[in-house]
Amino acid sequence: MKRFKFLQFFICLVIGFSSVAQNPNDCTNAILLCGNTDLGLTPSGAGTNDFASPNNQVPSCYNFPFDQAWFRVEIENTGSFRFDLVPDVANADYDFAVFGPVTDCNNLGAAIRCSSTNPQWAGVSGNTGLNDTETDVTEGPAANGNGYLREIDATAGEVYYIIVGLAAGTGGFQLNPGGTATLPPAPVANPVQDQEFCDNLGPQDGIREFDFTQFDATIINGQSNVIVTYHESLNDANIGTGALSFPYTNSTSTFSVFARIERTDSNCTDFTEFEIVVDENGIPNDLDEVVVCSVNNTQSYDLAANVDLFVANASSYNITYHDTEQDAFNDTNPINPNVTATTTQTFYFLKVTDPAGIICDSVVRVPLRLYNPPVVQNPNNYLVCDIENDGLEQIVLSDLTSEILGALDPNLFEVRHYLTNNDRSVPTNNLSGTPQISQPVTSIFSRVTDVNSGCFTDLDFNVVLNRTPDLRMQDPIIICEENTQPITIGVEFGFEFYEWSTGESGQDTNTIDVLSPGSYTVTVTNNEGCTSQLTIEALPSSKATIDEIITQDFRNGDNTATILVSGSGDYEFSVDDGAYQSSNFFDGLYKGYHDLRVRDRNGCGVIFATFVTLDYQRFFTPNQDGFNDYWTFDGLKEYPGAQLFIYDRHGKLLKQLSPDTVGWDGTYNGNPLPSSTYWFTLEIENRPKVSGNFALVR
Repeated sequence: MKRFKFLQFFICLVIGFSSVAQNPNDCTNAILLCGNTDLGLTPSGAGTNDFASPNNQVPSCYNFPFDQAWFRVEIENTGSFRFDLVPDVANADYDFAVFGPVTDCNNLGAAIRCSSTNPQWAGVSGNTGLNDTETDVTEGPAANGNGYLREIDATAGEVYYIIVGLAAGTGGFQLNPGGTATLPPAPVANPVQDQEFCDNLGPQDGIREFDFTQFDATIINGQSNVIVTYHESLNDANIGTGALSFPYTNSTSTFSVFARIERTDSNCTDFTEFEIVVDENGIPNDLDEVVVCSVNNTQSYDLAANVDLFVANASSYNITYHDTEQDAFNDTNPINPNVTATTTQTFYFLKVTDPAGIICDSVVRVPLRLYNPPVVQNPNNYLVCDIENDGLEQIVLSDLTSEILGALDPNLFEVRHYLTNNDRSVPTNNLSGTPQISQPVTSIFSRVTDVNSGCFTDLDFNVVLNRTPDLRMQDPIIICEENTQPITIGVEFGFEFYEWSTGESGQDTNTIDVLSPGSYTVTVTNNEGCTSQLTIEALPSSKATIDEIITQDFRNGDNTATILVSGSGDYEFSVDDGAYQSSNFFDGLYKGYHDLRVRDRNGCGVIFATFVTLDYQRFFTPNQDGFNDYWTFDGLKEYPGAQLFIYDRHGKLLKQLSPDTVGWDGTYNGNPLPSSTYWFTLEIENRPKVSGNFALVR
């Protein structure tokens, strides 16, 4: 129950009461402000154009063309009059004007207060009105003003009119009058307690007929010259429209009623609200389907024995059983509560009567249907392979569930697994995910439930942990690319079945012959059906291919060579029958020819080659003793296009040697040259030009 006690004033209509009141959107239908309560209203449209009268001037700040409401203020005792207008929707733009003191709506004259401030433009709230702090009497439009004007100093007997217009926005408003002046007395709408009713109209759907005039005496409580009307909304009650006629039929089981009390001598009003609840304390009568689980297609079911499932505290009530809802309503044709459940849903109806009269009579509908428990696949023994052969393994419950369900839709059936029958019965501690087992044989207790009916099937089986084939890891083997003979690879013998990635398979196929490098995987199955896989890598290797020998020459006995090779092998190198080394770099090489060997560490062969490092003698002694008689350039014949020139110290050309010559004998035109320093230049295509000097010693 609610009384509309706001701040200081009550409301009344200036028009006489009728079953259909007028909308207060023009002056002649203005709402009279009374007593000590505020007003809540939503303006609707513009009524008669009051400013068409020559004695009524359009307010200077706004012409009020849209939704508007009028109020009449009658001053009974001298004092100040002010008010607050508070929009229901923040920043809604409400404008107002005040006229008076006047005699009637045809002689309003000019407005004595006018406000048209736009709250958003002015940066203020949507609240507007008169107060005791402002000094201005007009403001607006747009950003001009703050929404408030100076209050009115009113004298007893004066009459004022207020027009309120919605310039922009939506929603209603609260009008809260104030000040020291007093207004006509208002009646009091005495409160009505919230009411509860039993449904007495047709099915128990919360709908029935009402006559609220039974509450008139409570609301009036001895007041005279008053009338009471009832409304569906506060707005209707405020403006006196939409009064309910009786009998009244509700549309929802819980609703509010707004009562309006009006004085017949002054038209002042007051309001109160109370709530109606239909069947709030009734017996719940719309039950979920009652499921009977059975492997048969029919099953007897005793409604009376199970009545506590349908009606709480059933022993406190008188209950009869019926085949139809109408029979239950009429208390006719009761039946034996021992009925038959079938696979087709059947409805039975219970008439519930409270002998104490506290609870309304109710008819409870019981939908009854039989469901068969799910038919599942029992795995008997569920085999799990011990992948690591360590006595521990995880069960993949999703795989186990799929095997149990078979063709059943997993979205319609729930499967849960337990380690004990007691856990399944409770149920509690169901397994999830991938639980680990550590016993050779583990018992599992499972329950498959139909999610629609709740019927279930229990099954028990063992999870058996079996070893997997134990295969020895193997190092990679080497296959020489030049090899034309197959190599045999294999794993342990004695298992049930072998299947190779080459497609070869069989009970005795633990070895195969391979000729090409690659990965060869064998899947081995033992007699328990467990498998293991092993991959044997056959890596390629080959003789080296010498791509390039890069030499650094003319280093006076410290020449170098870098051997560049390609191939799939792992190579080591030897020069001039020296020890093999993994590095392909050699230094300390003298001029001339060198023997090279490149060997594959994997045993796929050795390749031989010869290379030359170019260098020259720093001196020679052409004395015919058989030692250093010629100045030579060993290995130059490998460069048949080379040009070698010898000069004396003055740059005179003495000799041009061909690449295949034995050397220079130290003569010029057959004549021996003296001991001295001589110069040479060497030009070889695609190589830098080389020049240097050497000594001739006699």
